[in-house]
Amino acid sequence: MTEDWKDRVRPYAGWAALVLLVAGLFGSVVAANFAFPLVLLFGSAAFAVFRFWHELKTFDFWALDEWARMRYDAAGVRDWHAPHHAAEMYCSQVVVRTRNEAAAEMNIIMMELIRGREKAGGTSISFADANSRSSDRTERNEKYDAAQVRYNQCNTALARELLTYLVRGDLLAKGLPTKEDVAHSERIIPTSRWRIMNLDIAKAKANGLGWHYTGVVIGVKPKPRKPAKPAAPQAKPVDATDKPAVRIPQAPRPDLPPRPPRP
Repeated sequence: MTEDWKDRVRPYAGWAALVLLVAGLFGSVVAANFAFPLVLLFGSAAFAVFRFWHELKTFDFWALDEWARMRYDAAGVRDWHAPHHAAEMYCSQVVVRTRNEAAAEMNIIMMELIRGREKAGGTSISFADANSRSSDRTERNEKYDAAQVRYNQCNTALARELLTYLVRGDLLAKGLPTKEDVAHSERIIPTSRWRIMNLDIAKAKANGLGWHYTGVVIGVKPKPRKPAKPAAPQAKPVDATDKPAVRIPQAPRPDLPPRPPRP
């Protein structure tokens, strides 16, 4: 009964806080004493806390600085990709190729099983044919299970590699935080939380130590812009008509004594 009453009053608490705030500010200007306006302002703050109590409890004030920096960096991310596609772009291509080959093999085996069931439906077959088809189905099931094991192993390896980049801050991620199976608005996931969370590439989910995110998408952190270097001074163009000066020999002066010979 108490929770039901709170849920009914909570949507109107924000409007009550706004009205009391306006009344308190107006009373602080008009009223002679400040006691009544202070009461109105305290009442506005109480209604605001009541309205956003769940958000205040779940908000991590210690990560406020990191959250602000993450919001600033996320504004420069152009493209966001699902973890499955992000692994193909940023992780080891050898593991990605192995995962894709395993997924293709799983699809082929599944289509063969479906076609085999369609051919077998409504037709009478002998005991020997039934045994051969049963053995073929068993062999295909074993191949499908082996391919699925390789697919899951590759996804696990790719998730670890993505986590390494997310912890270092080379990649950024955002998702929908969930609490009691209720998803809230999309938020940037702080880098520090990836040290305590696991990433599920197939389901695009992340969880760990009470944190749960769905619809996770990943993008590349934008590189800081370097200041532009000053332009180098341009060299003076060389004129083709300019030629080095040639020394013209002069005749000896008669008033000067002759130069002694060199030893």
